[in-house]
Amino acid sequence: MRYVSTRNAAVQVDFEKVVLSGIAEDGGLFVPLELPQFEPQDIANWSTLAYDELAYRVMRPFVGEAIPEADFKRVLKDAGSPFSHRSLAPLHQVDRNEWVLELFHGPTHSSKDFAAQLQAQLVQYFLRKRQRRAVVIGATNGDTGLAAIEAFKHCDETDVVVIYPEAGVPQEQLQQLQAAAHPRVHQFAVNGSFDECQTLVTRLFRQWPCTGREAISFNSSNWVSVMAQLVFYFHAVLQLGGGQRPIGFSVPAASFAEVYAGYIAQKMGLPITQMIVATNQNDALHQLFLKNHYSRLRANKTLSPAMDLSIFSNLERFLWELYGHDDQAVSALMATFETTGEMTIANEFWLQARMIIDSYAVTDEQTLEEITSLYRDTGYVIDPHTATGVLAARLYRRSLVAPMVTLGEISPAKSAVLLGELGINIAAQPRPMSDHRPAQIQRIQPDDLGALQQLLAAL
Repeated sequence: MRYVSTRNAAVQVDFEKVVLSGIAEDGGLFVPLELPQFEPQDIANWSTLAYDELAYRVMRPFVGEAIPEADFKRVLKDAGSPFSHRSLAPLHQVDRNEWVLELFHGPTHSSKDFAAQLQAQLVQYFLRKRQRRAVVIGATNGDTGLAAIEAFKHCDETDVVVIYPEAGVPQEQLQQLQAAAHPRVHQFAVNGSFDECQTLVTRLFRQWPCTGREAISFNSSNWVSVMAQLVFYFHAVLQLGGGQRPIGFSVPAASFAEVYAGYIAQKMGLPITQMIVATNQNDALHQLFLKNHYSRLRANKTLSPAMDLSIFSNLERFLWELYGHDDQAVSALMATFETTGEMTIANEFWLQARMIIDSYAVTDEQTLEEITSLYRDTGYVIDPHTATGVLAARLYRRSLVAPMVTLGEISPAKSAVLLGELGINIAAQPRPMSDHRPAQIQRIQPDDLGALQQLLAAL
């Protein structure tokens, strides 16, 4: 399998290069030159496979000859070993033909563990092969950074750099970040928004100061994150219909990577007939699919803080698919967005996306009502992020016959305080970090790239 940049398809790289990278040199994201296609009967034959065995079938075409079969199977087995549930991602029924896919049984209780654990295993494998060291770096508003720290703290070949908005991380996750002291973990608190942190990281990759060490992104801009999320869809489709039954998905928009993964999973052969993008009042994605207008917005604080953002890196990969792998068109669109903060998709491609994708923006009041009513009617507890997806799924599903699955990306235990205020008493999430000494945290301004470069060069 060969990979190219979304902004320049002339230069091809292999899977190893993609794993040990952040963004492409031209500022684009790496994408596979072509998607593997699976026949319906082949998919149906995977119904009885364990999660790691299914992951091997789905991911193997993307890896190609970069890793021997036995080694890759061991990587996948090790990546799944920290999860607390036998199936890794169990389904829970919440209504007639409506389900929640629980993706929060990893060590930090969020869906980010799937990508982080897999990435850590792959990065370690290739760095040991090269006898090199690297810096794993990314922006986070809580869960992504915690998952990266937990996964990479066992990888001696890497330092982990976590950049987060000082006032934009939920209190519980902020306490866990600040408690995550480790000699190879370096934290930078930014006096700005999560979107500004994302922009700072992008600029850093383009002007990387640490010569001799690879810069690797732990955000969903790294292809490994998308590859891990593809398996979610195959797993759910096989559990609910053996790979033969049409199915819909509702995705709380904490990241566009899950939406993009579902979109290409359908192209790979899954019978996905609808995807619903659920947002909170930070509705940049909802406006894109409702009105074909995407813009950089100032994020408002909501009850679903992982969704309080407006810049979604994997939208660029989505555009690459929509525009038929036209790198020049994607490059022009992204240049316009980076300059103006706004984007409009060509109408024919927007209509193509709307054939499968719907969207809905959920208010905080609706979120609280959905949590309360679902608990009252079923006894099942969901967090605010999952609530946006469950409500959007019920209101906007196109078919009552096809199962509708909401991605449950965050454990309700992370919202124990809020749930307690609603009269729903559950145990708070246990802290995943074993070392609770205060971490050394540097504070920087969102426009001070030079200061960050100097600090990193000294690592």
